[in-house]
Amino acid sequence: LLTISIQAQDYDEPGSGYGCISGDCEDGLGKYVWKNGDYYYGAWREGKMHGKGTHYKGNGNIYTGFYRNNKKNGQGKLVMSNGDIYTGEFVDNMAEGYGVIIYSNKTTYKGNWKGNKKHGKGTWKHFSGDMYIGEYQNNLRHGKGRFVYKNGESYNGMWSYGAMEGQGTYTYQDGTQQSGIWENGEIVKQ
Repeated sequence: LLTISIQAQDYDEPGSGYGCISGDCEDGLGKYVWKNGDYYYGAWREGKMHGKGTHYKGNGNIYTGFYRNNKKNGQGKLVMSNGDIYTGEFVDNMAEGYGVIIYSNKTTYKGNWKGNKKHGKGTWKHFSGDMYIGEYQNNLRHGKGRFVYKNGESYNGMWSYGAMEGQGTYTYQDGTQQSGIWENGEIVKQ
């Protein structure tokens, strides 16, 4: 996910086309335009984005949701210029808590986030048909989880930093299973 940084307000000469161009950008509803082309329309408190609003970035990203002290906090939707769309919770400009991302290639992730990364329980569905349901840590499959391949084969067990690691069972298309201890994606003990 991209992090949108909020610049401190510039106070420009009236009529320059920058700064607070309409409404109340101190304590109310107002529209503020930055020199780089970014603009925000929404709620303000003490000269900071605070409450519900929409921030249009010069790079094409659009965020609609809640702010607290110039930072995304609470529920929001971030539409990125590359076509990815994240809808969910934010804490201090980061995806944090429950959220859903739909990538431009139609791959999806629904689950928990921490610091803009998949973290906790979630479901990832790849556009090809592969799917993972389980635990994540720092954007990697980590903990207990089940990976189902588009061909019907699956692995159910423990993961460590993205690899099958620990106790697990691999089920083949014909229904046969291979259970045991896995290390770095390979079975080492049955």
